[in-house]
Amino acid sequence: MKDLFFPHCCPICDDVIDSNEVICSICLESLPRTEQATFRSNITEGLFEHEPKFEKGATFLFFEKDSPVQNLLHKMKYGLFANPYIGYELAKEAAYEFMQSDFFDGIDVLVPVPLHPKRLQERGFNQAEWICRGLSEATGIPMDTSHLTRIHNNRHQAQTSGEKRTDNVKNIFAINHPEEFYNKHVLLVDDIITTGATLQACIDVLRPIRKCHYSVFGIGKTR
Repeated sequence: MKDLFFPHCCPICDDVIDSNEVICSICLESLPRTEQATFRSNITEGLFEHEPKFEKGATFLFFEKDSPVQNLLHKMKYGLFANPYIGYELAKEAAYEFMQSDFFDGIDVLVPVPLHPKRLQERGFNQAEWICRGLSEATGIPMDTSHLTRIHNNRHQAQTSGEKRTDNVKNIFAINHPEEFYNKHVLLVDDIITTGATLQACIDVLRPIRKCHYSVFGIGKTR
């Protein structure tokens, strides 16, 4: 009866879909893949190639203004009916496609970019954590949400541009119990990668940990 008055619809095309679906199969298949898991030395990896312990990086989809991907990720994060399951579903689809390559080989733990506790309380969820859940579900790689923390509630990166993005995220993260990442290959996970400044700030606190190597993954990448 509930579905009769409030039908479950695809967040892209608004067609009615089954209650166990998040995005209809036609829209999911039509989203613009980057193919970065297969083609290495890509634009995502290029953002971090100066890091001596950086291993690999890739994003799933291209993110452009006023595109279905932007609309989809906006619905994931914002508004009264924000739906973190969108990130979870996209991450599972990405993982299944990426597992056709060697992208996840050697990765020990998935670590989402954390939100500040105040922002987490306001939003009610961390979208990067939901993306991690989807990756973990598909790959079997464990996730860690306890040891990388955000200690400063900086402005949204979307509200800054250029070099100010780097300044906005400087010294906002910390590691408690760094021994947990000793001799580990960490995959840092975020929703959208633009300049890479936020992930770079995470790498900055992982770098001193001996034998800790890191890679990055994002759902969307600006061209």
